[in-house]
Amino acid sequence: MYQLMIVDDETMSREMLQKYIETRLPAYQVTHTCSNGLEALEAFRQSPVDILLIDIRMPVMDGLELLEQLNRLTSNYVPVIISSYGEFEYAKAAMRLGVTHYLLKPLDFKELTLALQAASQTLSFKRIAYCPPVQNDDQELYLTGILAGKYTDAGSAAARFSCLDFPFAYDKSGNGFYIRIEFFDTEMWIYGHDALLTAISNLIRLQYPSLFLLPLPDSKEQCDYFIFDDTGGSMDFESLGGQISQILKISLSLRLLLRFSSMEQLRLAAFDGQLSELRAAATGEFYNPECAGPGEDNDVIRARIENAVLFMKENYALDLTRDMVAESVYMSGAYFSRCFKQVTGITYKDYLIEIRMQKAVEFLKTNQKISEIALKVGYPNPNRFNINFRHYTSYTPSEYRTYVLKMI
Repeated sequence: MYQLMIVDDETMSREMLQKYIETRLPAYQVTHTCSNGLEALEAFRQSPVDILLIDIRMPVMDGLELLEQLNRLTSNYVPVIISSYGEFEYAKAAMRLGVTHYLLKPLDFKELTLALQAASQTLSFKRIAYCPPVQNDDQELYLTGILAGKYTDAGSAAARFSCLDFPFAYDKSGNGFYIRIEFFDTEMWIYGHDALLTAISNLIRLQYPSLFLLPLPDSKEQCDYFIFDDTGGSMDFESLGGQISQILKISLSLRLLLRFSSMEQLRLAAFDGQLSELRAAATGEFYNPECAGPGEDNDVIRARIENAVLFMKENYALDLTRDMVAESVYMSGAYFSRCFKQVTGITYKDYLIEIRMQKAVEFLKTNQKISEIALKVGYPNPNRFNINFRHYTSYTPSEYRTYVLKMI
């Protein structure tokens, strides 16, 4: 059941909406009705809801200001705007705040039902989109090796493939795709590059649950994805790109670079030089003489990881991605990730969080605002900072400042 808040300064409108939802839409529970944005903001802080029906023009605090305040708290909700025909400028402003669901006055109950259904679907996408997937570094290394033409014969490629727990056979016939997604206008995305790649991967998996998907990060502006489906399904890339763009509020270009039917066909296409564009993107993984790769001795690996840790400690306030750190020590992303865990005992991402939280504890001893501290330790989104800090210390930042620091 989805929890819902109605925010409208007209008493009759609030009561009408509440009655219709409670009697006709059992999947939604109205937990709050508010007469202005300020009242709604306080209610949301005390008890967050899933969906908000928000009138634009209200006294004290209007709907647009409410959206701005809510977006500073969290992204885990979906607003449905209520507007009149003469409020198009307000509607355009709402779009800039991430609103995609609208209702026009006078309200039509059929449109209300459809808007709530659309909002529910968006919320479901959001909830799944931000759950970090488990990335297999050895599989990533293998695939970038295939694309770079590393495997000169089918026997060695198939032998290595059999050790890596892929959920399909090397010579299995199916629908294979190699796609490239380029990102544009990501100003509204405030959660970092790694979170963006996670969200895109999870949205693809949600739309096509039967396929195998592995992202192969390329640069800050794009990411390639290896996709294989041995069930015989097909993919609508135009629709997929539109859905990802709408839900994440970013502009993107999704291109199909290659279609193949098996891993062996992919290997042959790469080895025969048919994938010059793909090989150019992957060549640095294996052919750059300065790029670290399998075969280095343990002392060299440890030295590289120690330098990577120093780089992280100096640049923790940036939107620091795995591949940025790997590049700083001349290692490919997947190989760096595997070596980092071998040397330190934990993942790169967990180590970075630990560095940031230790710095945050130091900053909390000062009079700086928590939102300022979040930015200083690499979190443009204070909500994500609060979640990680609580996971690390068992306290929110304000609780830690109020209770723990006073006991030290």
